[in-house]
Amino acid sequence: MASYWQYGLSHKIIVNIPEMITKLIPHPCLNKTIDYYWIEKEKTSNVKILPDGSTSILMNMGGPISITNENTEYLNLNNDLIVGTHKKYYIIHRNPETHLIGIKFKQGGLYHFFNHPVAQFSDRVVNLSDVMKVEAEQLRFVLSRASETDEIRIKLNQFFLKRVVTQSKCSDIVEFAVNNLRVNESTSTVRNLCETSQISNKHMISLFNQKVGLSPKIIHRINKFTKVIELLQVKKPKTWPEIAFECQYYDQAHLINEFKGFSGMSPKIYLDNEHANGLRISIF
Repeated sequence: MASYWQYGLSHKIIVNIPEMITKLIPHPCLNKTIDYYWIEKEKTSNVKILPDGSTSILMNMGGPISITNENTEYLNLNNDLIVGTHKKYYIIHRNPETHLIGIKFKQGGLYHFFNHPVAQFSDRVVNLSDVMKVEAEQLRFVLSRASETDEIRIKLNQFFLKRVVTQSKCSDIVEFAVNNLRVNESTSTVRNLCETSQISNKHMISLFNQKVGLSPKIIHRINKFTKVIELLQVKKPKTWPEIAFECQYYDQAHLINEFKGFSGMSPKIYLDNEHANGLRISIF
């Protein structure tokens, strides 16, 4: 396959859904696979998208957009895309005619719709038509005829409900591991999860590459990073040492280094939203 920036983009979670984004909840039968749908129309603000270990489909129904990654590599986009799991941020540069419809999958969710190892999409963007062929055109057609928000949600539900397949032993193992790699009261390690699932570490990594797109270790690191963002959203955030402890970092310095690695900025600058050059910062 072509290199990351040859086709298109990189991907990510909206922790706080900005007002210009309309978030749509998918059908309950899709709750294991799709996090939410979202719609954004006719807004010119550029958006810095941070990684969260998920994959998305991005339908561009309006004027072209362009993307830069952390290395300022530049790409013009006007097609419908699969944006894979990514380890670094990227920036969407918009124009007034842009009209985006997004499908944000849960970690490992995309695999249930395409029988392709999702690692092929990691840290890159590919044309949706290269993977879905005629179905990509069908999806664009039905969305182009849906003008109301609820109608868009219904059309997306109909499209994905016909294609979702979630039952398999391997998928159950990955779902169990993904749930336990979230940052909460649990302190599960990858080794613990392998022992509980009765598989080797090598096998677990292979399953994650196939179904999630990144290794379990990287997913755990990203989950800790997004947990920091979640804690920074509250009106009275905790102290940095408290956040470091709750998010399972060794110390405050470890938190800062990891945060900079994923976002390109320190957590304090993120919190203050300084030096962002007018960017809106999100996680799709």
